[in-house]
Parts: sequence; structure tokens; C-alpha cells
Amino acid sequence: MSDNLPTNVQLNTNENGTVTFATDVIATIASLAATEVEGVTNMVGPGGSVLDLLNRRGQSSRNLTRGVKVEVAEDRVSIQVSIIIDYGVPIPDIARDIQENIKKAVETMSGLTVETVDVQVHGISFKREMQTTAEIEQHQRALLQKSEEEPAPEEPFEET
Repeated sequence: MSDNLPTNVQLNTNENGTVTFATDVIATIASLAATEVEGVTNMVGPGGSVLDLLNRRGQSSRNLTRGVKVEVAEDRVSIQVSIIIDYGVPIPDIARDIQENIKKAVETMSGLTVETVDVQVHGISFKREMQTTAEIEQHQRALLQKSEEEPAPEEPFEET
């Protein structure tokens, strides 16, 4: 999804000069805005797999635009994002939050009008659920071990 055309976006020209920036700037803003939404695990590009996402460590600017397609016409922009979400999150809610966050970020930072934000869910991550399960099991083992180490409370002796 790195076919973000045109390569440069030119904003207004005034007596001080022109403001031009690469379309990848919009894609980077959109990607960061999408991943700020709780429940979004990562972005995914075409042909990318969940393993590719889990194996990535440092993110270069090329990786930041992965999974984002930007189309600019004059001062209007359409954005398409492809994401991986956490298991258990409501997809319609997370998609709406992504759309709102991207629209706000791009319009605020670029001065362009966001016409559409299309969200495509390409997968579900079970990493958080597996991690939570492992943490619960570890906590239960610690409690069990602690209860085995503590002497049993003595029953009060009652005279009859």
C-alpha cells in the first residue's frame, strides 16, 4: 500500500512562498493516529503477514506508512488503512475511533480536508489474550504456593 500518489502535496501559495510535503507525510500521520487507538495491534501492508508484524522491531518511516494508502485531489484527501486488531474488541467501535482519530490528526496537521477514511481489518491478534491468560495462571500459581507455605490456621478449641 505504498502507492501513495501524487508524491508531493502543495498547499496554498502566498507572498512568502509555497508549502509542499510528501504524500508519505499524510500516510505517516494516518498510521500513527490509527495505532494510537486502543485495540489496534498494528498496520499491515499488502502481502504482509501477522508474523511480519510481530517480527518488526524498529520502525523506519517506510514501515510507518505500511498499511496506509493516500489519495489526494486538490485539498481533499482519501485514506485507506489496513489493520490488525486485538481479539475481543468491537470492530465497529474501533473502526469509528480510527476514522475519527485519523481525520482529526490529518486535518489538524496538514490543513487538508479528509473526505473519507476506509478501515480494513486484515486480522486479529491473540497476543494480548494469551499474555493475560499466562499472567492469571502465574498469579494463581503464586497464590497456591503461598497458601502451601503458610501454616494452616488453628481451629479455636471449644469446650462443650
